[in-house]
Amino acid sequence: MITSLTNTHSLLISRTPMIEQKRHKARKGTRDRKEKKKVVTEVAKKAEFSPYKVRMAKLYVPEGPKRVVDKNKPEAIDDVFFTRHFMTRSIKLSDAVQFHRESNHPTIFNSPNALLIMKVELDMKLEKKNRYLDNFNRILLLPHRFEYQTERKILALCKTQETQDEALSGGAVTVGGLDLIKRIQSGEVSLSDYDYFVAHSNMMNEVVLLRGLMKKKMPNAKNGSMGVDLAKMTERFSKGLEFSSSKDDYELDYGVVEVPFGRLTMPTEELETNFDAILKDIESCRGRATGDFITRCFVLSPPSTERFVVDTCTYVGKKQEDSSSSSDDDESDDDRDSEEQDDKERVAANQSG
Repeated sequence: MITSLTNTHSLLISRTPMIEQKRHKARKGTRDRKEKKKVVTEVAKKAEFSPYKVRMAKLYVPEGPKRVVDKNKPEAIDDVFFTRHFMTRSIKLSDAVQFHRESNHPTIFNSPNALLIMKVELDMKLEKKNRYLDNFNRILLLPHRFEYQTERKILALCKTQETQDEALSGGAVTVGGLDLIKRIQSGEVSLSDYDYFVAHSNMMNEVVLLRGLMKKKMPNAKNGSMGVDLAKMTERFSKGLEFSSSKDDYELDYGVVEVPFGRLTMPTEELETNFDAILKDIESCRGRATGDFITRCFVLSPPSTERFVVDTCTYVGKKQEDSSSSSDDDESDDDRDSEEQDDKERVAANQSG
């Protein structure tokens, strides 16, 4: 009996380490699984060497055009004053042209045939809050042309001989129909040799074949490159004045259009006609019905650094902010006046009675 108990006790003692080993292995496996689930932090790589100028160029951020705002300045009451100390005063275009002619006189800057440039400031806000008008590109055929831009190469797609003659008279370099489209597809005619493409309305189905080659320069009626008057279209795209708006990177409601409208040697009447045509074309791009789209317009003539603010109300007018409220106020005033008139007539009738 004693020997059996001794054997049993020895068996228990021998089994205990085995149980501890199994538990130890189980805990170790659990720890391994948990460690695999942990996110391993990536070791930061050593930055490659870059020159000082390259690092500074990466830090540079273009600021874009600056809106010139007059703040805390008094109104000028005299004819002669320092412009930096007083509020800006708008003048007529004829006066601004005359001032630039005097500044560019041979005795001063010696540039009597200098360009006249208009810098138009725009309010790019839309009807919805925090929505702004995108930049736009325009091509305008001025009433009085001047030497500034070279003529552009135009390719016209039209079927009949009559329309092809019209395109050639307007300034097109190459004209043709379906045969020209096949030559373009085969690579015989390179589209990179031309600046713009126009097409007659009856070529709409055939022009679709060149969509992949023309891409954004595809003729369409929206930008005026597809229509029936080929002479007018080709003349506009070949000899017209190109200009575009640039929106500030930070002040998204502020846009600028800088475009020349003539030279100092041109008559003042022709300069005013070109000035009026450009302003009305810019005004047609407005994104909302109310409020001023053109906020201010400067007239410059390099190399002179002078710039004059020209009043644009005589050319494009002003848009009222809230016409409905003003009309309601007018109607209420009329009703009030009519009621007062009725009361006066009633009092006068009682006195006579």
